[in-house]
Amino acid sequence: MKKTLAFCCAALLGSPAMAALVVDGNLADWGVTRSGVASNWTPNTGISAKIEDQTGGANTLLSPGYGGQAYDAEAFYATFQGGKLYLGLATGHNPLTVNNPTNNSYGAGDFAFDFGKNGSFDLGVNFKYATNANGGRETFGVQAGVYANPTWTYGLWNAAGAQVSLANADRNHPTSLTGGTLIGNAALAYTTVGQNNYGQYRNDLHYFYELSVDASLLQAAGWDGHSPFSVHWTQNCANDSIWVDTPAYVPEPVSLALMPLGLLGLAATRRKKKTAKV
Repeated sequence: MKKTLAFCCAALLGSPAMAALVVDGNLADWGVTRSGVASNWTPNTGISAKIEDQTGGANTLLSPGYGGQAYDAEAFYATFQGGKLYLGLATGHNPLTVNNPTNNSYGAGDFAFDFGKNGSFDLGVNFKYATNANGGRETFGVQAGVYANPTWTYGLWNAAGAQVSLANADRNHPTSLTGGTLIGNAALAYTTVGQNNYGQYRNDLHYFYELSVDASLLQAAGWDGHSPFSVHWTQNCANDSIWVDTPAYVPEPVSLALMPLGLLGLAATRRKKKTAKV
């Protein structure tokens, strides 16, 4: 089987204000610019970014834990287009990694949204590799489900970077959803075959997630509809956590969107009046 991408949900188009983003897991979106970031995710006034590419073996320190390239959270991008929040994530962690802590193997975590930027984590989007839900991976919920009132599990580390029990783990780094109220679905795509020639360390293998969530679902979970907020991702061990702050959201008012049609109608009416006077 030669498929290299796993998909969930259909492609979505964005606003014409910038190159339209499509949630399809297309590796062409992640072509490298001279600065080492993804071509379609290049940071600008409309795209926020957090880039922290690292490399190394299993004993390499990340933040807050260890694991090197295999657990590296490398880059996180966020932007609004067409009434949706789009997220792009690059990581050295294979989405198919089995979650088996007794063998020191930890799967991918979920996406956690903090609307107050205060550690509240008011909404979660479930990753959950659907075709292997009972093979050592998380079993809660549906893949790409959007959950309000979420409850979370946490990783292996405290705020000082020391390995601890779950009861003493750092609550600033939620890993996977354990509960919540399903209010809708996101569009999600991700790659499952490692690709090189990306980021600072071009020989490393990288994996990519693309995600979009309707702004209406974010508001249903408590977002005020305009203020920037944070999105967090990590693995189930939280060896390397990454955040991105979204840009402010300014929806296009319906009145402005309809204005060109109104002006065209007015011009047509004036032309008719002039014709009647002749």
